Amino acid sequence: MNSPQEVLAQVSSIRGERNLEKRLGMLLDLNGSLPKGVRLEMPSLITNAYVRRALDIIEDRANGFLFQTTDPFQS
Repeated sequence: MNSPQEVLAQVSSIRGERNLEKRLGMLLDLNGSLPKGVRLEMPSLITNAYVRRALDIIEDRANGFLFQTTDPFQS
């Protein structure tokens, strides 16, 4: 499992990628590596706007877990 810090680094890397297909692949890989309680349900049609929003959600969740005593990323 990825630590919250690793997730944040991956989000940053995805944000830096300009090619939408690569960004989508990276997002799907990241999402698949997250614990079920953190993982997003992905729609069948994914736009660039959704990729940005999904990254925001993942980033918010990872930031929230940085300040909790139990870490779902380690389960």
